[in-house]
Amino acid sequence: MKRVLICCLALLFTLPAAAGADANVIGKVKGINGMVSIIRDGKTKPAFPNDKIYLKDTIITGSDGAIGILLEDNTLLSMGPISRVAMENFRFAPASNEYAMRLHMGHGTFVYQSGLLGKLAPHAVQLNTPSGRISMLKGTDFKAKFSQ
Repeated sequence: MKRVLICCLALLFTLPAAAGADANVIGKVKGINGMVSIIRDGKTKPAFPNDKIYLKDTIITGSDGAIGILLEDNTLLSMGPISRVAMENFRFAPASNEYAMRLHMGHGTFVYQSGLLGKLAPHAVQLNTPSGRISMLKGTDFKAKFSQ
């Protein structure tokens, strides 16, 4: 009985930590092709469909890689081969009027289709590139390629 009680208490203390980790989920992998990796907390892991994307993740594609990412506000980001993006900031909370998105597109090919955040608060969207910053207009979609 004592062992069961200790296990239950241990489980209760780990649940808030797990729930807090999910608070940083900003999207998910919709699909991949070829070699795609996620760098999280300094560790690199292969990406798979339906993997969660967390704030501060960096996504990289190999020479045969491609990925589609769906963010919580329905923004769609697609990346082609030899691409890199860092998820630096993301906040989508319409109930409290809190909006922010900052991605750093390091290099590669990208297709960006604006979701609700870009429509409701285009001023809150920052897409940093090796050449500068892309500012949003309501409902902006674009394709871009940046060299290393």
